[in-house]
Amino acid sequence: MIPVTNNGYLRAPEPEDLQWLYRIENDASLWYLGISKEPWSKAVLADYLAAQPGNLQRDGQLRLLFVYEGATVGAVDLFDYDATARKAGIGIVLSDEYRGKGLGKMVLQAFESYCFNTLALHSLYAHAPTNNEASMLLFEQSGYRKVGTLEDWVWSNGAHYNAQLFQKLVS
Repeated sequence: MIPVTNNGYLRAPEPEDLQWLYRIENDASLWYLGISKEPWSKAVLADYLAAQPGNLQRDGQLRLLFVYEGATVGAVDLFDYDATARKAGIGIVLSDEYRGKGLGKMVLQAFESYCFNTLALHSLYAHAPTNNEASMLLFEQSGYRKVGTLEDWVWSNGAHYNAQLFQKLVS
């Protein structure tokens, strides 16, 4: 486990996380942030959980869940992992009721420390749609640099939006 706060930590997904994952993966308002645009069944998610822990080297991705005050309330993903270039993409999601409390920044800091110190990554990057001000602010306040704009990158609510590309290098 990776400590985040006095009352929280990151850990591998467990079978008891099925209901939380089912709710997050099937929240259509979040689909514009990822590749998947369709509902997930409990059976498919149960199979995913049964296969945990995944293998970062084999799968090129890693998901850890954020437990806060005894409840699963968030997830952080590492994707597009490239061991040779020592880089990966990063994404974070929190349950609605835990957003806006500073927890995302703490989760991001703890996960970055793991990525840079344990996994020996050199670079993390994130895409933040320009219509998601909270996400853009999170990465800006966490020391990520804006390194580009991806035009018409996401489709949400009947319109295309640009995405800001952020990057953080190990210092």
